[in-house]
Amino acid sequence: MAILIRPPGHRLKKRRKSVTAQQVLERLEKYLNENTDEPVEMLCGFWKDQQDAITYQELREAVKDGYLDESIFREWSQDYSVMMLEKMVPIWTASMEAGAMAQPIITPLEFSFDTQTLGVLNWINTRGGNFVTSCTRDQRQAIAALLQKKITEQYTIDELARLIRPCIGLTKDQAKATSRLYDHVKATLEKDHPRMKRESIRKKAMDAAVKYAEKQHRQRAFTIAQTEMAFSYNRGADEGVRQAMSANLLGVCAKKWCTSGDDQVCPTCAALDGTIIEMDQEFGFKGRVLFPGHKQLPPAHPRCGCAVEYIEISPPVF
Repeated sequence: MAILIRPPGHRLKKRRKSVTAQQVLERLEKYLNENTDEPVEMLCGFWKDQQDAITYQELREAVKDGYLDESIFREWSQDYSVMMLEKMVPIWTASMEAGAMAQPIITPLEFSFDTQTLGVLNWINTRGGNFVTSCTRDQRQAIAALLQKKITEQYTIDELARLIRPCIGLTKDQAKATSRLYDHVKATLEKDHPRMKRESIRKKAMDAAVKYAEKQHRQRAFTIAQTEMAFSYNRGADEGVRQAMSANLLGVCAKKWCTSGDDQVCPTCAALDGTIIEMDQEFGFKGRVLFPGHKQLPPAHPRCGCAVEYIEISPPVF
């Protein structure tokens, strides 16, 4: 049986959304808006605990040696593993169930989403491993960036040790931005207040850097929370349709990429809008593959608000 498929990456003219496409997008947006706060607070609290757990003596030694002891990175990796199992798995599971039950094609069916199928469990297990690896790698790169020789030469040992702590949990670019802010505030105070004591200047600059880092932590937590829930929400919708197909509640289905269609949509997602492909095909967006099957569904990038509308191509065969 032939299925009309628009090739991935096919650019469509902006048009009005179908009722079901609009429902899919609105339900995803509503879910993210109502459920982001809890994981954001959880992630910010987690990073704060990691900051408090490391001593200034350990940070001073890291500055003098030019690297952080490997045992600390192992502890951080274990921290992320525990957090993933205790906090992220329930978030992913709940998001998957919400995504499945919010699909307009499933709503009228007598259907109950099974969170214990191999498809669901394998995705959570794979995503969990990649999540821990990615977070640990980002943290390692951020600390390494602050311990580079050209960086350490700009600061005293105590100064850099105090600067590293609030950067735990940030990405490399965010950690560098925090150090640049510290430098800017310090240079400005030295210029505008030449009689101010050096220690007072450093303290004011550090206070500003800490506040900036806290803001960066919240922004990163928001990005992670929304993106991870979008991953699992869309995956849940896909798994739900597959479960309904297996139970002969649905026939052969295809999937269509949906964007909001407004000016906020990035060029990558705008080019995918309206693309229809078979269930096991991948959408043609560029970028690094984060886990197996990443390109089968949105999101295409962090904070992506795209979703998939499922279309029944033919009825079930009994």
